[in-house]
Amino acid sequence: MPSTPENGASVPVRDRLLDAAEAVVAREGVSHLTLEAVANEAGVSKGGLLYHFPAKSALITAVVERLGNRCESRQAETVAADPQRAGAFARAYVTVRTHPADPQRESIHTAVLAAIGTDPEYLDPLRRRIAEWQQRLESDGIDPVTATIVRLAIDGLAVGRLLKVPMPEGEMRERVIEKLVQMTQPKAQEK
Repeated sequence: MPSTPENGASVPVRDRLLDAAEAVVAREGVSHLTLEAVANEAGVSKGGLLYHFPAKSALITAVVERLGNRCESRQAETVAADPQRAGAFARAYVTVRTHPADPQRESIHTAVLAAIGTDPEYLDPLRRRIAEWQQRLESDGIDPVTATIVRLAIDGLAVGRLLKVPMPEGEMRERVIEKLVQMTQPKAQEK
């Protein structure tokens, strides 16, 4: 059955398929992500799915790319709302990576990334995007080494969550995040 946003407009089939892939992962886990399951979830024929995604690998790559696009969009919004230009991208990186807009979708992306973690075909688009973000961090108006330390700490929190290793929780986690944000402030750079 075609899904529609609240305003009644039709959702493009490609987006419905990506939404369906995320729903299958959320409900059944990434091991059950099959083309048939996604087509059924989206209410389209397998041929309709294959028109947009000729192979499962193309579907997974598109889910990963959409993850990056969503993250990029939230980072841009966060940078635009930051009155302090210097370090704005670094602060956005911290905020977006540590406070997801949609925790359920974040858990879906974590599951997908965990499943594809060893396949460079799927990770290459994400690697390219992270390299672009690193360049932006290095030219963010704060010390590039500090910006890189902040990024590596945030990436470490994400990888820790992915690997389910013990990580700071509660107040300690928030204090760590607060310290990382402080490190991105231009005044912190003067010390």
